[in-house]
Amino acid sequence: MTMNSGEALTSAATVRLIAPAKINLALEVLHKRPDGYHEVDTVMTTLDLADRVTITARPAGAGLEVVLSGPFAAGIDPEDDLAGRAARLLAEHAGREPDLRIEIEKRIPSPGGLGGGSSDAAAVLRGLNALWGLGLSAERLAEIGARIGSDVAFFMHGGTARCTGRGDRVEPLRDMRPLRMLILVPPVPAGEAKTSRRYAALTPQDFGHGHISQRLAHRIARNAPPPTNDLVNVFERVIERTQPELVAHYAGYAAAGALRLHLCGAGPAVFLLVTEGAKVAELRRDFGTTGATVIEAHTLPRAASLKVERIEGTPA
Repeated sequence: MTMNSGEALTSAATVRLIAPAKINLALEVLHKRPDGYHEVDTVMTTLDLADRVTITARPAGAGLEVVLSGPFAAGIDPEDDLAGRAARLLAEHAGREPDLRIEIEKRIPSPGGLGGGSSDAAAVLRGLNALWGLGLSAERLAEIGARIGSDVAFFMHGGTARCTGRGDRVEPLRDMRPLRMLILVPPVPAGEAKTSRRYAALTPQDFGHGHISQRLAHRIARNAPPPTNDLVNVFERVIERTQPELVAHYAGYAAAGALRLHLCGAGPAVFLLVTEGAKVAELRRDFGTTGATVIEAHTLPRAASLKVERIEGTPA
């Protein structure tokens, strides 16, 4: 049975959700704030590339267990995963103990700039809101999620949205016209504190005014397709200055047939849009020969990104 995450599922012992990846269609940084964060203006959208999250109630006193599996689980510490942090945070808010087993099948490359960890955390918040019958709104859950990471608030709304502040102020937009893409993940370790390093490398010359994100949001509101020239990401300039190894990989993808690459978040993954008539199998083969992990993905509407599946069982 599929329900919205705000509906109580107190007769279920288990809920299942997807945790979709995202891409930034536009990502501008406006300035550094007095609190140390950066003011951003970004338009993001969810994808059908998604982790699978299953949350099961455990007996009182059993505690919290996070289990990771799947092709991209290697190297992630389940004891320090954002999903576990989300469960503990919401349990504290609700005055409950997090007696739970959280299983996550990692299908989103991490770290890649695709938001997998933040999406998992948002899925846990939505799933527990339903499992425990808390009745919290998406806005309230987004406020709680923002304490874990800036992108968590976006994933609480799903679909397409314009995000400002440090990324935690979310303006949901209408669902976009469907886009099809290939995501290319280079065989280069992202390293520790990747996103923080990207922000630290910004210069005042990199800062924008939010005009591109605003224009893109207006086009989406009119159901117009996003023009390629408005698909911008300030961190592309940072990578060009600081990571020659990544630049060399991107040049290899261009030589293999990528006419226009766009950075996913803070990278290192990139995406290219493909038309319905494109020979995707050949493109996947050619990009695969460069050493990239190649994943086909499509934009995911809001309703599909927020579904919660109830599994009948003993009362939670």
